[in-house]
Amino acid sequence: MISFDIFLLLPPSSSSLPLIFITKGGYSPMKISKYLTKDEIAQANNINLIEFVKSHGYILENGGRRALHAKRSGGLYFFRDSNKYYHFSTNTRGGPIDFVMQFLRMDFKEAVAYLLVTDVPKYQPAPSLPKPSGGELQLPDKAPNNIRAAWYLIHVRGIDPEIVSCHMYEKKLYQQGKTGNCVFVGYDQNGTAKYCSLRGTRPERSFKQDWPYSDKSYPFHIIGTSHNVYVCESPIDTMSHATLAKLASRDWKADHRISLGCLSDQALERFLYHYDIESIIFCLDNDMDATFYNGSPAPNWGQEAAFKFAHKYSELGYQTSIETPLLKDFNEDLRAIRQANYETKMNLKEEDLGYEC
Repeated sequence: MISFDIFLLLPPSSSSLPLIFITKGGYSPMKISKYLTKDEIAQANNINLIEFVKSHGYILENGGRRALHAKRSGGLYFFRDSNKYYHFSTNTRGGPIDFVMQFLRMDFKEAVAYLLVTDVPKYQPAPSLPKPSGGELQLPDKAPNNIRAAWYLIHVRGIDPEIVSCHMYEKKLYQQGKTGNCVFVGYDQNGTAKYCSLRGTRPERSFKQDWPYSDKSYPFHIIGTSHNVYVCESPIDTMSHATLAKLASRDWKADHRISLGCLSDQALERFLYHYDIESIIFCLDNDMDATFYNGSPAPNWGQEAAFKFAHKYSELGYQTSIETPLLKDFNEDLRAIRQANYETKMNLKEEDLGYEC
């Protein structure tokens, strides 16, 4: 990373922004001075934001139409079409300068100076993709069967077969045709698909994507009969939480469970409008190991969002509480329990063999 020192002086005239001196480490024995003009601010904001964050250690994955998602970031998305970002857990957005100010903890002038000396290429708008007619959600094609998706969810993710089967029967879950991805669907009150999320079924390669024209305010939903709703981040976490209830000999169909699809509560707001709920239990991720690009500790995005939402909905008259996973999320907790049960079973089998040492 290029190192530099920044010195600010008063502007020589009202037509210019503050004078800024930038010293590039190893570049020249002399300091380089320049006015921080409007053109240079525009130049800094025209840095390719996606390439910039990649160069700073962020791991990006497909996050939907023309978007990339940063792993373990509290819902941080980067948009190819606009060269901007949006952060769900803090509800902040902007371009390269805004990003540097928030995530690299610089003020405006420091952020501009930092971007001006970067070697990252300039932003070039990507060609627009053809849009489905009408701009409405059109679900992905279906495979002839759901064998691969069922195998992944049951044997890799540890989800109970009954829960997988019920959601396939209700058409909330199926297998995509060409890719074999899991397809999770959210519907409106009339049974029209409004939200679609994909999850890859190859354990060695992570893949997640929201389908074009998905509306996150229509959640993937496990229908219950009680006045309680458990709120998770993803469909897999939602099904995992239901599986954990079944393993604990509780009726997994009794309570509602929804997936936010991120760390925004718009899905919960819509859900509460249609269902008679008294108690909301937030089961969001435990991002205890989250870090910034430089390895320094980052906030626990999931738990911060849980506390924020718990307070918000308590003020609105709901009973609220938080269930925090022991590991990163409830699917990791579920898989850990499955592994422990498997190891216990194998140890018992070895004892039954009657070997003497």
